[in-house]
Amino acid sequence: MWLKLLGVIEIRQVTYDEVRLVQQAVLRPDGPLPADTPMPDDWVHVAAVLDGSVVGACSTGPRPWPHPELADLPQPQWQLRAMAVLPQHRGGVGARLLAAIVALAPGSLWAEARIAALPLYVRGGWQVVGEEWDKPGIGPHRWIVR
Repeated sequence: MWLKLLGVIEIRQVTYDEVRLVQQAVLRPDGPLPADTPMPDDWVHVAAVLDGSVVGACSTGPRPWPHPELADLPQPQWQLRAMAVLPQHRGGVGARLLAAIVALAPGSLWAEARIAALPLYVRGGWQVVGEEWDKPGIGPHRWIVR
């Protein structure tokens, strides 16, 4: 799947190896945290590519929604994970990545969203559910669903 945007940025499905470095640079600049889990092999990865370089990425795959008491999500349920855009490319790239993931996922989506990123998700049609909580080593989060 290819979608050409802004004449130079392409949003495309790629391998994990193609998105891993951007996701780590943005989300874990000091290295992985003890609670981090490996990216599942069967997940889908989408990248924003500018002049051959990945400038943004996100991943998604099947994973049950862990909080049915907060929202009733139809099956199948997929998690959005590792949404990352290099700082100098923010301002539209994230919204395009989210749109691509929504188009790819065959069912409901959920994620753990950093508080600072909530406006991006809300503009994209996501709902914030539950109370704010602290993710150890990262900071305040909210659950989001779509």
